[in-house]
Order: sequence, then structure tokens, then C-alpha cells
Amino acid sequence: MYDRSCRDIPREVAEARIAAGKAHTWRLKIPLNRGNVSFHDAVYGTISVPLEQLDDFILIRSDGMPTYNYAVCVDDALMKISHVIRGDDHISNTPKQILVYEALGYPVPQFAHLSMILGADGKRLSKRHGATSVEAYRDAGYLPDALLNYLSLLGWSLDGETTVFDAHTLTSEFSLERVSRNPAVFDEKKLNWINQAYIKALGAAAFVNEWQDFLVKDGLATASEVAANRPWFEAVYPLVAERVHTFSEINKLVGYLFGETVALDTDSVAKCLSGSDSAALLKRIISCLSEDCLDWNHAALDIALRGIAEERGVKPKIVFQALRVAICGNMVSPPLLESLELIGRDRCLLRLSATLPYCPS
Repeated sequence: MYDRSCRDIPREVAEARIAAGKAHTWRLKIPLNRGNVSFHDAVYGTISVPLEQLDDFILIRSDGMPTYNYAVCVDDALMKISHVIRGDDHISNTPKQILVYEALGYPVPQFAHLSMILGADGKRLSKRHGATSVEAYRDAGYLPDALLNYLSLLGWSLDGETTVFDAHTLTSEFSLERVSRNPAVFDEKKLNWINQAYIKALGAAAFVNEWQDFLVKDGLATASEVAANRPWFEAVYPLVAERVHTFSEINKLVGYLFGETVALDTDSVAKCLSGSDSAALLKRIISCLSEDCLDWNHAALDIALRGIAEERGVKPKIVFQALRVAICGNMVSPPLLESLELIGRDRCLLRLSATLPYCPS
């Protein structure tokens, strides 16, 4: 600690040294008879620091620049800040700042110190843990309300049970009294779960509004194409709402809905189309789906395809898997029959025909 060696230098002596160009700093002359510096923290309760633990700390450095503990007090006071809410790593700064407020005759604000946010590894959250800006989460496909909802739960809770709530509930129910002193862990899995809950609650129209930027970015559709075919894009919503956590995942999941052809996954072809009768099965499916009398909706398609399975004496799964690989490119996709509706008869027949050469001759 500073030994206060210059504390009692006469004013005229100090001014003469300054005038002579001697390097100097400005320090706060703490009133030694003040007693402990105590304050009530809205999170930690009463905190008291013995005056002897504080020295005459620097306010203006030798280069003329103010220190943080001086500048922040002046800044907050001039802006009439009533509450200072910040990380608990600033608790040690608070007694010094209270002394500055008092010395300048400013009212002392209410302090609330929040626990640190940790990464999954238990260490203080930092850039090495991933995204560090609001824009990064936006670009990753998180909804603003979902991110706000999740961040509010880091060190605070509504009632100990409710996880998903809107901004109005947050602003009306938030209180510093429910802020925890324990460090919070940034759990990406929980953030994803909350974002998925918000996606499921969007509805088709709002979903497309959010999805459009990702469609344009990935070159799947232009804004004008989305506007001209809103019903088609809105029909994608029920196929993916339960299956994605962020908007950045959607295009990869439903990319097969776009374009004339689809890339076939080698492993899926090997598992579902390697049988000696695979070509015959695809040809039968093509023949069935080509019938003009077949209504192109998922209910009618389901009946027709199950009829093929019964006709050939195989489980419906065999027919549906072969069709899924030919139409979607692999064995995993959103609901198949609804996908057939969206892709359309002509493109489905084109993809089935293009898959025939992959089957054993």
C-alpha cells in the first residue's frame, strides 16, 4: 500500500514542484477518521471494509489520464445513475468509489454485484468458449427473444421452475432479490432447448419471416421467390419445427426440397437399394406415382405406397426407405410423405428415375 509520504506536503510546495515540471499524480486524501466503508449490496447484503485496508489511491495518473475508479464515478453521477449492476469482480472497487462519491458530494448509488458466468469447463466465460457477440448468435440462428430469455436465467430465476417466458414477464417480474450469488454456467444445450421452444411457438408465417434471410444467404431462394410462394415455404414449418434448435440448421435438413435432383448418400444407397429387387421396386413406385388418378397428397400417397408393400409381400418400411433415399438423398429426413407433396410429382419421378442406375442390374 502507498505509505502516504506526500499526503501532508504543503499546497504551495506541491504547486511549485508541478510548475517545475516534476512528474506527479493526484490522489484521494481519505479522511482517516471516517470509519469503515460499508454499503448494502442488493445481492450480497451488507459489506464492510475497514478504512485501514484502503490507501490514498490515485485519481489522475502522471500522464494526466483519470483512473477507472475516478472516471466511472463522475460519469455515473453526471448521468444520474441510480443503480450500478455489474460483475462481482468489481466488489473490491466499490469502497474506493464510495469514497470518491462522498468527496465530490455526489449521492452514492445502489450497488448490485452479479456472479460470474462460467463455461462448461468451470472456467470464466471467454472467447475460447465460442460466440462472444449478439451478432454471432443472430447469424447462428438464435431468436432474439430466446437469447434474452436464456441470458436472464444466468444467475436469476422467475420462480425456480419456469424456464420459458416473454420479455414482458421478465421486465415485470425481475428483482435483484432473486439473483443468485453462485456462479452461473453457460449451458449451450439449454440455450438450444429454449430456442427450439420459441421456434415451435412461432407459427408458419413468423417462421418464414425469420427463415428467409438464411434461405437467401445459402442461395436456396431469393426474397422475391419466397414472397411469391409463401404457402409453399410456410408448409415447411410443421416438418422442421420439432426437429431443429436454430435456424442455421434448417437448410441442411431440408435442402433436398430444392432443385431438380438430389445427391445420394453412398451408405444409404448401400443399405436400402443394394438388393437384387431394388430396381424393380423403384420401377413399381414410379409406375404407381405416375398414375394420374392418384391424388398428390400425403394421405393418398400413404395408401398407394402401402399397397405396393402388400402387393410385393414386404414390410412398408422397405418401400418407404427406398423412396426416402431416392427422393431425399439419405435415410434420415423430415416426414417423407409431406416432403413428396412439397417436391411435387414431376420432380419426384425425375429423382426416382435418376436413382435407378444405382441399383444392381
